[in-house]
Amino acid sequence: MPSPSRRLRRSSAVALATALLPLAVAAQAGRPAVPPPAPQLPESTFAGLSFRNIGPANMSGRMADVEGVPGDPSIIYAGSASGGVWKSTNAGTTWTPIFDKQPVQSIGDLALEPGNPEVIYVGTGESNVRNSVSFGNGVYKSTDGGKTWRHLGLADTRHISRIVIHPRDPRKVYVAAIGHSYGPNEERGVFMTADGGETWKKVLYTDDRHGAADLDIDPQNPNILYAGMWYFDRKQWTFRSGDENGGVYRSTDGGLTWSKMTRGLPKLMGRLGIKVAPSAPNVVYVVAETREGYVFRSDDHGETWRKVSDNAHTLGRGFYYADLRVDPQNPDRLYTLGMAYMLSIDGGLTFRAMTGNFHGDFQTMWIDPLNPRRLLMGDDGGLNVSFDQGKSWEWFENIPVGQFYQLSADMREPFYHVAGGLQDNGVWTGPSRVRGGSILARDWRFIQNGDGYYAVSHPSDPDLFLSDYQAGGIQATNLRTYEQREASPQVKRMDGYPADSNVVRFNWNAPIVQSPHDRTVVYFAGNIVYRSTDWGKSWTAISPDLSKNDRSRQGDAGGPVLKENTVAEYYGTVYSFAESPVQAGVLWAGTDDGNLQVSRDAGRTWTNVAPNVTGMGPDAVVSGIEPSRTAAGTAYAAFERRMSDDFRPYVYRTTDFGRTWTNITGNLPPANWVQVVREDPKNPNLIYAGTELGLHVSWTGGTQWTRLHLGNLPAVAVHEVIVHPRENDLIVATHGRAVWIHDDATAIQQMTPAIAAKPAHLFPLRVATRFNTGDQSWDWGNKQFRGTNTPYGALITYWLGAKPAADSLVKVQILKDGAVIRTLKRTPAAAGFNRVAWDLRMDPPKFLTDMNPDSAEAGDWRARPVGPQVLPGAYAVRLTVNGQSQEQPLTVRIDPSSDVTVAQLQAQFEQSTRLFNVITTMIEVERNLGAFKGQVDERSSTARELRGDAARDLARASAEELVKLDSVRLQLTRPKSDKVPYYSEGPRPLERALSLMGAVDAGLTPLIEAQREYMGDVRRDAQTVIDMVERQIDATSARINPLLQALGLPPLVAPPKKPVSM
Repeated sequence: MPSPSRRLRRSSAVALATALLPLAVAAQAGRPAVPPPAPQLPESTFAGLSFRNIGPANMSGRMADVEGVPGDPSIIYAGSASGGVWKSTNAGTTWTPIFDKQPVQSIGDLALEPGNPEVIYVGTGESNVRNSVSFGNGVYKSTDGGKTWRHLGLADTRHISRIVIHPRDPRKVYVAAIGHSYGPNEERGVFMTADGGETWKKVLYTDDRHGAADLDIDPQNPNILYAGMWYFDRKQWTFRSGDENGGVYRSTDGGLTWSKMTRGLPKLMGRLGIKVAPSAPNVVYVVAETREGYVFRSDDHGETWRKVSDNAHTLGRGFYYADLRVDPQNPDRLYTLGMAYMLSIDGGLTFRAMTGNFHGDFQTMWIDPLNPRRLLMGDDGGLNVSFDQGKSWEWFENIPVGQFYQLSADMREPFYHVAGGLQDNGVWTGPSRVRGGSILARDWRFIQNGDGYYAVSHPSDPDLFLSDYQAGGIQATNLRTYEQREASPQVKRMDGYPADSNVVRFNWNAPIVQSPHDRTVVYFAGNIVYRSTDWGKSWTAISPDLSKNDRSRQGDAGGPVLKENTVAEYYGTVYSFAESPVQAGVLWAGTDDGNLQVSRDAGRTWTNVAPNVTGMGPDAVVSGIEPSRTAAGTAYAAFERRMSDDFRPYVYRTTDFGRTWTNITGNLPPANWVQVVREDPKNPNLIYAGTELGLHVSWTGGTQWTRLHLGNLPAVAVHEVIVHPRENDLIVATHGRAVWIHDDATAIQQMTPAIAAKPAHLFPLRVATRFNTGDQSWDWGNKQFRGTNTPYGALITYWLGAKPAADSLVKVQILKDGAVIRTLKRTPAAAGFNRVAWDLRMDPPKFLTDMNPDSAEAGDWRARPVGPQVLPGAYAVRLTVNGQSQEQPLTVRIDPSSDVTVAQLQAQFEQSTRLFNVITTMIEVERNLGAFKGQVDERSSTARELRGDAARDLARASAEELVKLDSVRLQLTRPKSDKVPYYSEGPRPLERALSLMGAVDAGLTPLIEAQREYMGDVRRDAQTVIDMVERQIDATSARINPLLQALGLPPLVAPPKKPVSM
């Protein structure tokens, strides 16, 4: 977390989907009808569909650990706090997620077997136990570099701080586990295995409240180990870090027994990190949360200690950092990790802050023991590498592990944008797709700094944002000018003060919500709800304190060692808020202390309906509210009690404004709290639940649930779900893997067991937009993250009950006014869901005779001739499977952001059609020429098998004529050759025509006068060459056919003449 002065400038950018989805919903008369609920579908049904990850990666997320290979800079493993494990085999140029198929994605620590980096241990569950921390389920092991994994147990440890492998016997592995962060449990402390993880023994355990915050081993005498034991317990309103029973423990018998080391150390200790100096293991350092200093040193293997530094920057925030590293070749050079990273070169006596172009909030560091100048650093912004001992750094901007809190989507054309706030990485907005290529870092725009939360964009200007940051700060931002102004109803900064220091309290993640009836009306909620009608220039309070206002839970956070008033623990606040899209003024507010308030008169009066929700313990956070689009009194609410050490999901529905509630949690996984609940705008029986371990859906109104990962969405925390009202995309914001989109959710919305039982089903198609494409990414190497773009054109989704006997039995065709204008090639034919994109073009011409469309070489643009782009209008898609056909209508529209006219489009279409005819004619002539050459060659081969002068005359004449035929072909198009430089000769008519076709396609308007004149030249040159080809064919026939006749062989058959038409 940055300094208070930095936080003053921060904001976030993410709006609830409730502020957006109602755009697709008209007034009450336009509400979706409620069909009978369909039976639940298994997850395997949707195996053929997928999400695409759009990033961003230029603002990454918190890294819990990073490990390199000594002396080999190419291999790097990185563990994300909530985004899984990543591997690079090319020094960070590219990264691959290698843990995505596992049931958790929160990583605490990684360890590589010494001398064999293919053996990896992963301790799941981040140990930096902030208020948004996720959890793990024990230890995993891979013996093949991360290709496959085995779960080794210790599932109830939840948070693993360190894994240490014995330097001489890799079968011996030690694990330090913090245990439950919200309550007592026994599976915590230090564990040991002597058989590579097959069995475990708990070797250091003090009680069910203390866990192991760190662990290290003497590399020269691995019987000596050190552990830091720590008391930690977090609640919503505070946490307790430290007591007199924690501290430094040492083992001298390989971990079998342990003793507490106290000489020279404070009695009262909070979190601590402990490290042995590898080059002089008698030297041991501790950085600790104490009142008597922060860095301590022992020169006698931990027997005695002395304080060497009371510089508070070496600690930062005790519970969150308290970590350090020692240079592997210099025992007096050490780094402490915290809000800053500090360097000492005199054994800890003095420290200086290291400066550089990096994020800050440092969580982990790896130092190459063979080259200590090479450092890998993980912080709240991602991963960095230094090759000069920290003087300069390179930040890897290609690991998409952003931790979004919220997300919104606008309605800009032709592609909507999403905006979101990320944990300690500010507020950003970026496109859902781009015109060509991939979504790059430069496509994302920065809105404001800080821990980002909600953001909403102005309905008439999507570049105007309101976004909030911690403690109730709001900024209004104009992205065109980057002008910003404060817009919060409370300007007093709360950092460093307890919650009871002000009447108005705001949650760490305070909601900003637009009215679905008038998006210029904005609500902002602390413990009091405010409304603004002038985009945050002024605010009106429309509620009393809606929380329980328990003053005993509004004091200082932290202790007993140090206080921690960062506003993250502010309590008694509104956490979720929504307005009914059916009836204006029906407001819902859910608090973090268990109240659920509803107002039916725009905030004049409020009723707490939480007592009507049964089946939960106290102190439940109302994590999500979703008013239905079907009736004003219907709403969904999600609750979570994780900070009461209860990870169970709780989802409820009311149909009477909260007087009664039905539990619809159903079969959601038991240890998987719900972050957000959403109702599908087109199918009200379809409910989405964003949980800590992925996305779940119910087609039965919530009675049964299925995980929906579509083959590639990992089990990552889902904090927001949006169905875009125009594009019908399913948008998922994750707290650990950035933003994912499933294009056009129609199949998910409409799929039923009845459809699954059909041999084939073609789903309705959304409107397709024709726009200018073009890859804007250029050639900037492989290091740049590339978010996946939507395929251009019309997305066609169909279901096959079984795989046909041959792929050719599945045919997808495009029709205009009943006539087939395109038959798609290579259409997928797998059992289940299939998806293909039509590129909004008519059928292309055939390929040249020397081109293989499946192995076209890069740069040979002759290999992919295309048909003309179609005009906007009504079309149909026909799916034929095993001879049975079905159709769906399709509308093609033009880019709404373009000012092109219908007349211009028509003129362009006519020009491209005429040019296409020229290209098609030349290709047909070339193919006919190739076929005619084949006849000559076949007759020549036959003649070589015969004897006599006539046969020899035929063979000689055939060989001479083949040379002449090749010569005239060269006048039509240059050959595919790697022997002749491409630019050593000028382009032929076919290449000129293809190039001009590209110019026609480059825009939406017709050719200019010079291009039109050139098109006439191309047509005339084409006709000239075609005439030349046909004359040569006639001449060859005239010479060869008499010779064939003399031998009694069939004559050559000349192809029909092909005049060029424009």
